[in-house]
Amino acid sequence: MTRNLSVLNLLSVILMIIVSYYSQAIRLNDNTIGGVSEHYENLFTPAGYAFSIWGLIYVSLLVYCYFQLNRVFVSEGETNFIDQTGPWFIIANVANASWVVAWLYENTLFSVILMFIILFSLIMIIRRTNMERWDAPFKIIAFVWWPICFYAGWITVATIANVAAHLTSLGWRGYILSETQWTVIMLIVAVVINFLIVYRRNMREFALVGIWALIAIYARHTDGNVAVAYTALGGAILLFGYVSYHGHKNRKTNPMYKLVAGESEG
Repeated sequence: MTRNLSVLNLLSVILMIIVSYYSQAIRLNDNTIGGVSEHYENLFTPAGYAFSIWGLIYVSLLVYCYFQLNRVFVSEGETNFIDQTGPWFIIANVANASWVVAWLYENTLFSVILMFIILFSLIMIIRRTNMERWDAPFKIIAFVWWPICFYAGWITVATIANVAAHLTSLGWRGYILSETQWTVIMLIVAVVINFLIVYRRNMREFALVGIWALIAIYARHTDGNVAVAYTALGGAILLFGYVSYHGHKNRKTNPMYKLVAGESEG
């Protein structure tokens, strides 16, 4: 079962990458992901460069899968994390590929549902592997935990943005609050979520992705909506400060520290 899971995990990542690439290359429904985002643009949408983080996520997930395959077929090291992950990684990636199709066909409601499926699946992986709550070896931290942290960190931000886009598609105007006020609230919620993730689960890499997104939101609004811009910037600064403090406080569990100290086994 472990071998099958490791192979299927890799295939699911390849599927996700292929669907993402070809959907843009052939302009599925004569749309691009960025084009649909612009169509349902809202104040929470970050600057376009923010989405380049998918390059890092894809590479890290391929490394994650290679590490699994190497453990199962070559080194025969500890593989509990594969069994603990179960089918959730595959579910997340299949849902991700499906999200691309739903988004390009502008089915924003279905895209929100798929986004929550991805997020829930990644949360299950984090919980089942007890991620970042024990002093794991260097390789587990770098090749298992970090890829999932990057992935989950971005999906968390993307889920909020996806919900905002769906509300925009419905013509929702915020009732008693303005769009700016709702966006400020969403930014505060995003910052609080990232603070809690670091405080409760030590997932600093998750929060670094959140900081990346907040800075991109700031960059988009520097010449426009000052309230949104400076809320995003303030949140990014506060979050970076806390991540730095937390990292220094727990520096002996950092994989780079372990590598230098010769604790790279496992």
